[in-house]
Amino acid sequence: MEFFFEQLANWKFYLIGGFPKYPLTGLTLNIVLAFLSIGIGLSFAIILGLGRISSRWYIRHSCGACVDVVRSTPLLLIIFWFYFFLPVIGAKLSLFWCAVISLSVYAAAYQAEIVRAGILAVPKGQMEAGLSTGMSKPQALISIIFPQAFRMMLPSFVSFFNSMFKNTSTVYIIGIVDLTRTGINISQLRPNRIYAAYACMAIGFWIVCYALSFAAQKLEKRLGILDYESYKPEICREDLVLLPLPKAVKRFLITQK
Repeated sequence: MEFFFEQLANWKFYLIGGFPKYPLTGLTLNIVLAFLSIGIGLSFAIILGLGRISSRWYIRHSCGACVDVVRSTPLLLIIFWFYFFLPVIGAKLSLFWCAVISLSVYAAAYQAEIVRAGILAVPKGQMEAGLSTGMSKPQALISIIFPQAFRMMLPSFVSFFNSMFKNTSTVYIIGIVDLTRTGINISQLRPNRIYAAYACMAIGFWIVCYALSFAAQKLEKRLGILDYESYKPEICREDLVLLPLPKAVKRFLITQK
């Protein structure tokens, strides 16, 4: 236990390493990698997501093939592929940007499916209504479809960001000193601290993931995504329900009348 408190006292080392005297390492590097990969990947995800629902078969199948190949490949192999392939074609990138590119490709494929599902969840009548007012398809997408789709995509994006943040721990395999590599280095230099070091790593990941989940819930409530009245279909009215309802649900429905 004393080793655990000793490691907690060195929280700054787990958080930023020797920054600013030395390059940024630790938990902050995982957060930076997650934000960059999500941001860069989203720009390509929108293109792939729209391509997946394109009326042109060659665009639809090409985008679908790209998404399926990446989603069917483990993230670790994608990192290795870019780590060994980029130098072969003459691209001299640092380990940091090699990791960012690998994570962005992985994020783009998964976010493309979120974008596609969000757009398809908007009723077709919304697009038809936009076109009937004289809008072009791009204008209707930007002004009508995307705002509605974003509300439905937001919970999935936050969930994927949590997953992506945890997946950044795999970049330690190519030598990047993130939180995982920091704990591994400590456990190798001081084997009697291995349990304390790994416990501190787990706490660091848990704090960030819990904070993201809590912020997501607040954001969803602020945007009205969890507003029951906005999404309750008419068929859920008490007089149309055939099966007996739990008492708590009955009390809730009565208070809404």
